[in-house]
Amino acid sequence: MIRDAKFIDIHGMTRFLQECHARSHYAKDGIVNVDVGETKRLLGAGLGRHGHKGIGACWLQVAENDGNIDGLMYATLHRVYAIGDKLMATDLFWAVNDHAQPTDAVMLLKNMLAWARTCPLVVEVHMAASYVISDRPEATSRLLKTLGMKEYGAIHRLDLIGEKQCPVSSAA
Repeated sequence: MIRDAKFIDIHGMTRFLQECHARSHYAKDGIVNVDVGETKRLLGAGLGRHGHKGIGACWLQVAENDGNIDGLMYATLHRVYAIGDKLMATDLFWAVNDHAQPTDAVMLLKNMLAWARTCPLVVEVHMAASYVISDRPEATSRLLKTLGMKEYGAIHRLDLIGEKQCPVSSAA
């Protein structure tokens, strides 16, 4: 079942994101861990802005099956390239696990797109298909195309493992 996320879901969504992280190349490389406190803060802040229609608005829905969260869509609205007078919608998290129903991923996305269409200042939606969790981003890309999205450039990554790293502090 796809439904709006609730504050009571924060622990379940955090567990789900930890499961997603465990499948990521970051976890496999052992270079990035989940900051549970920051995850819960981010989810709570997003829930407080769920369904809004202006700058900083968020959209959080979950795929729940048998009482477990098996999918998550967390999208947000930002100024077009940070300086525009219009907004773009983009996902922070869009993922499902192996327990999700076959239609959960597409329904989460369709619902987010429907919300973005109702926001008066939103002129575009950006979604990425990357290798963070899956080694098959082309399957995600095909799904995005079936919903009318078009390729819009490419994502490039520079791996800085082994180079000098500055620790990230939540106090900053």
